[in-house]
Amino acid sequence: MTWIKTTDPETATGRTKEVFERIDRERGHIANVFVAEGMEPDVLDRQVDIYEHLMMGAGPLSRGEREMIAVVVSAANKCAYGVVHHSEALEFVGNDPEALRQLLEEYLSKHETPRNKALLAYSAKLTLDPKDITEEDINDLRDAGLTDKEILRANLIAAYFNLSNRISLGLGVELEKGKSRTYRY
Repeated sequence: MTWIKTTDPETATGRTKEVFERIDRERGHIANVFVAEGMEPDVLDRQVDIYEHLMMGAGPLSRGEREMIAVVVSAANKCAYGVVHHSEALEFVGNDPEALRQLLEEYLSKHETPRNKALLAYSAKLTLDPKDITEEDINDLRDAGLTDKEILRANLIAAYFNLSNRISLGLGVELEKGKSRTYRY
């Protein structure tokens, strides 16, 4: 499952058990990336709070836009774990099994909506070349119709998935198989 020792959710005790039970109750399953962090239950608990707030809480971006950012960041990082999970979430929230294909075509197309193009370009650049982000990038987002609150949320989601991808990649987190990859989106 990972390159480090992990705590099995079935045999977890104490604080780790509490956090795993919460995740299972709220998400319907404990993702391997969360299992990998089980030895740090307080950090994991806070990370889950951030994830749920950024991705599912009230906020200025649609769920679809949030998932698009997660997919683009994960793809830029070559993190298959994140790409698979959030491609599935993108398909689910849009109730569209073709959502990922459409996202990739739109991302590469000249016909893409200015809003999506700006969001995805910013997320990719923040991932691949964060030192090269300038005020012009923010102005491009504004010109595409995004508010400063939406820009902040996009930044936070991209930054969060850079963290999550590095956890997955840096610990060798394996993708779950079959029914163990079913979540409440």
